[in-house]
Amino acid sequence: MESSRYRVESVAEAVQAVDELMTAGLRKVDILSPELDPALYDRLEVVDAVRQLAVTGGRRAEVRILVRDGGEISRRGHRLATLAQQLTSAMEIRRLADEHADDDTAFLIVDGRAVIRWDAGSGYAALVEPEGRATARRLQRSFTERWDRGEPDIELRRLNL
Repeated sequence: MESSRYRVESVAEAVQAVDELMTAGLRKVDILSPELDPALYDRLEVVDAVRQLAVTGGRRAEVRILVRDGGEISRRGHRLATLAQQLTSAMEIRRLADEHADDDTAFLIVDGRAVIRWDAGSGYAALVEPEGRATARRLQRSFTERWDRGEPDIELRRLNL
C-alpha cells in the first residue's frame, strides 16, 4: 500500500494542506499552534471550514485550539478567536500551561486521522498525513495532555453586556 504522506515546505503549500484537511473535517479538529499562525489559520477558508464542521457535526462537533497567549491573539482580531466566541458549544481556545509555554510544537489533527505536523524552527516545513491514524493517535495523546493542563483564557471569553 502506498503511503499518502507528503512534505510541504512553503507557506503556500502549508495553506493548501490546511485547507484540504480542514474542509474534509466532519466532526473534530484539534490545533496546537502557540501563536495560532495567522498565515495558516486567520483566513476565511478556515473560518468557513470550522463553521461547516459545527453544522455537519451537530452536537458532536468539537474544535479545540491550544495557544501560548490568547490575549495577543484576541488583540490581533484573529478570526478564529472571534468565531470561538460565537460557537461556544462547539469550539474552545485554551492557553498552554506554563510547562508547555516555551514549546514550539505545532500540529493539526482532523477527525482523528488526518495530521499536519510542523517541523520545529523551520518555518512552514511540515509532514502531511491525510490518512495518518497512527500518527494522529500519538499526537492526540500529547494534545489531550496539554489540553487538560491548559486553561481557558479569560481574554478570549465573550463579553455579554
